[in-house]
Amino acid sequence: MAVLQSIRNRAGVVIAVVIGVALFAFVLSDMMRSGKSLTRESDLEIAEVSGKSIDYHQYMAKVDEIAEIQKQNSGKTSLDENTVEMIREQTWDLIIKQMVMEDEYNELGLAVTPDELKDMTFGRNIHPQVKQLFTDPNTGIFDTARVVHFLKNMEQDQTGKQKAYWLFVEDALMRDRMVTKYNNLIKKGLYITTEQARREADEKNFKFNFKFVAQNYSAVSDSAVKVSDADINDYYNKNKSKYEQDASRDIEYVTFEVNPSEDDMKAAGDAINRLKTDFESAEDDKQFVNLNSDVPFNETYFTKGKMAPVLDSALFDAKIGTIYGPYLENKTYMISKLLQIKNLPDSVKASHILISIDQDTDSAKAQATADSLKKLIEKKADFAELAKKFSKDPGSGQKGGDLGWFKHGMMVKPFNDACFNGKKGELVIVTSQFGVHLIKIVDKSKEAKNVMVATIERLIKPSSRTYQNAYTLSSRFSGDNNTKEKFDKAVTEKGMNKKIANNIRENDKRVAGLENPRELVRWAYQSNKGDVSKAFEFGNVFVVAKLAEVREKGTAPVEQKKEEIEIIVRRDKKAEMLIQKLENQIKAEKTIDGLAAKLNTTVGTAENISFSSFSIPGAGIEPVVIATVTAMPVNKLSGPLKGNNGVYAVSVDNKTEAKDADFSVEQKNMLNSIQSQVDYKAYEALKKLANIKDMRSKFF
Repeated sequence: MAVLQSIRNRAGVVIAVVIGVALFAFVLSDMMRSGKSLTRESDLEIAEVSGKSIDYHQYMAKVDEIAEIQKQNSGKTSLDENTVEMIREQTWDLIIKQMVMEDEYNELGLAVTPDELKDMTFGRNIHPQVKQLFTDPNTGIFDTARVVHFLKNMEQDQTGKQKAYWLFVEDALMRDRMVTKYNNLIKKGLYITTEQARREADEKNFKFNFKFVAQNYSAVSDSAVKVSDADINDYYNKNKSKYEQDASRDIEYVTFEVNPSEDDMKAAGDAINRLKTDFESAEDDKQFVNLNSDVPFNETYFTKGKMAPVLDSALFDAKIGTIYGPYLENKTYMISKLLQIKNLPDSVKASHILISIDQDTDSAKAQATADSLKKLIEKKADFAELAKKFSKDPGSGQKGGDLGWFKHGMMVKPFNDACFNGKKGELVIVTSQFGVHLIKIVDKSKEAKNVMVATIERLIKPSSRTYQNAYTLSSRFSGDNNTKEKFDKAVTEKGMNKKIANNIRENDKRVAGLENPRELVRWAYQSNKGDVSKAFEFGNVFVVAKLAEVREKGTAPVEQKKEEIEIIVRRDKKAEMLIQKLENQIKAEKTIDGLAAKLNTTVGTAENISFSSFSIPGAGIEPVVIATVTAMPVNKLSGPLKGNNGVYAVSVDNKTEAKDADFSVEQKNMLNSIQSQVDYKAYEALKKLANIKDMRSKFF
């Protein structure tokens, strides 16, 4: 069990890799096949991949399975909602990847042999995950003997947890190897020809200096160009492929915040006033605070100027037992009581030797070790050398246990108290959550007056009546303004702060500024454009929303893209006008300078421009102009070129070519570049072909 515990202690990084990279077989060994899943009722279908159905109950079984593994590794009996949501997402990704890839693996005959698995775990080619798990945290050294020892002894674990965990890791290693093999097959099939490399080198090494004349689109007013619906429809029909989209929604919403009322403030004030008399006479102030305060007791000592100014003034020089308050601070009523006055150093310099408490070393054994080390040091043994040999604190151990100077409250309480209450040169043994510490108090700063203050804090919270009033107000707004027109009019007339959330996806869990707004997202996908929602409660706000826009998966309708297309069509019409103007001038003028004079404009210059250049100085991003220049002869005026920002005429002054370009280097760089994209792009391409239907929004 000691090795398993050691693994768990370092599982924070590894579990993310294990769960997030390659869980496939362990999690999905009995996952759906089309022959079984197609018989499921459609209302239990959570997804479809390549025609194969995924059932909700099977999906949740795998989520629960991974959640149990996460609990085992974290030592927790329950998981918070954020962790559960993370596990759901990871499980989803794993299931999708398994179903997308399994046919590819089967067709290619990919597998991982037992010999390969041995090689990855304790052979010559140890997998990085195994190294991470079995590397000694103190020395940073990996030893295959630790792996072998773990494997030989895991069967002795009567709980079966060590074996289950290892199977979990083992299957992860196998699936990771499968992915690597698949991607390597693709990478080995890629090749860059010498001609490709030569062209790429030419595009980078050929440099051009040229002059240009620009006629910007802004020179033509929008009112001078008429764009009809027929123009918009014609452009849309010719360019439908540009308007493919995923499903999304836009909402506009107003919030009704639930803030404490005057009655709530009075109730909180009355409650804390009733505590004042009892607080004055309390025998156990710490217990009294913990029983009656919204914030636990704080045992910190404060020097002058380190408390809130009001407390610094009222209590720092007062007598022990003095009560101050009630007083109001940050929507919280408080009563404070001076408990202790001590002369303490501002900071302490100390060294320590940490003896960990684990499966091999219980608290008694750790205490005995610390006692033995203390006796050795008292007999003049070198503290630093013993720290390097015995301390389990990797940070300070290698420095002879030296922790340097630290201020009050920086260390865990038992350690902190031992250092600040002890004497310079003293050896002290204390136990904390990290283990048993043998501490040497090396030095202490000058002592100064410190005080400890106990404070009861009562947050001023909205009452149930206040919540009900906010709900009534928001519900009335929803009922009275249940159409798009009424909603917009009411928001304007009442001067309300309308908020906007655009491009909401069906499975989104967040809307900026709202707490757990999943119900609102689901409403948006169950409603029609222009609908107004009921009042939703999210944390301390009620929300009423209007569904402002609906985008379905597929080709966006022309109505949704009308404004965008109108801008493009207007620009194209301006381009036609400017092209005609330039053509007429170019016919009469053969030089760039003469053309600029005719148009009463200036000549722009661009130097060291290559085919791979991103933009033109003074003109912006103009790929058409750059591409044309690279193919033009020197000292010839081009015809009009339609660009992004205007219409251009250009003239190349000169070209320069780098001599003796090394095509082999370019060839290697190009191959590395396209191979580096395989891991991501290959899977994304297969996912697109799988026609994945995500129906999680029915359930979450």
